[in-house]
Amino acid sequence: MIFYYDSEKNIYPTQLDAIASGKKCWIYFYDKEFMQVDWKTCPNETLDELYRIRAQDIRDNNEYVILCYSGGSDSTNILETFYYNNIHIDEIVIVGALSQDPFEGSDANHNGDLYHNAFPTLKTMDLPNTKITVVDYSTVFNNPNNFTLINNYGNEWTKHIGGFKSVHNLWWYDFKKFVGRNNNKQTCYIMGADKTQANLSVLHEKYYVHITELSVNDYGANYSDENFKRINFYTSPEKTATDIMRKQAHLQMYCKKTNKNISQETLYYNLKTPLAFKSKKSILTTVSARDKFMLTSENSEMYDMMLEGLRTINKIIPINQRSTMNSRRYYIED
Repeated sequence: MIFYYDSEKNIYPTQLDAIASGKKCWIYFYDKEFMQVDWKTCPNETLDELYRIRAQDIRDNNEYVILCYSGGSDSTNILETFYYNNIHIDEIVIVGALSQDPFEGSDANHNGDLYHNAFPTLKTMDLPNTKITVVDYSTVFNNPNNFTLINNYGNEWTKHIGGFKSVHNLWWYDFKKFVGRNNNKQTCYIMGADKTQANLSVLHEKYYVHITELSVNDYGANYSDENFKRINFYTSPEKTATDIMRKQAHLQMYCKKTNKNISQETLYYNLKTPLAFKSKKSILTTVSARDKFMLTSENSEMYDMMLEGLRTINKIIPINQRSTMNSRRYYIED
């Protein structure tokens, strides 16, 4: 369950409602469950072992397992965890506006990670029983009626799409519709949401973690759609996930206290396939690099709907008042 709240316990259903209130707000993401976690104790297991336990738990509790594979470090670590521990993945889904790129290998629409990491990595793996699905989602952006959020909310689709207002997330909200239309099995699709981050509280001079809004309220923020459910591999209330979160947080705290470099290798120190390419992060939460293809679609119904959605944000919240929100703090040291 995701919603927003302020210090007076007022509830706001969407991010834009919360920001428009003008009050200090937090995102609620399984606060009740996370408050029961022993954050101050670091698990004894290695991260690799915790990743394996998490993957096996997901496999054991779902009939059909899909991995959304972007070629970045988060999803590559998940892929390798399943593969090298012989834990079966039923389907791997790779998504991008591929036909809109000027040439194969281009990062014009944030597809560089796919060309240089995802596709080459899969070629090295023996996956005869895993379905590989490559989706060019730009093909459905010819008509705004293809998307549930536009059909339900019209110009206000940006209020209901999650923390990122990026237009390509309309596709992710309808993941089952576009990828699993004929799949009647109890299915999970795994997202490599951002990792746990350890921060130092200036006021209390103690390290803590919080759940970042943009790591759990992203990619359409649709966690359940009939027989489909989204699973965050790293950030979730199940014990197999909170063990990973605690281990990652304590490793980061140790690195900071000892002035050691914190890098991807700290958390994914055993990647078999080092990344050959890293796409630049999108600067804005409203128009991402993955939306570049939309800029060539002026004078179309979908382009107009995209602009109207962005105007909805401007009507509700002035640019200088925009912000993102985090969860409550969970302290990892006394």
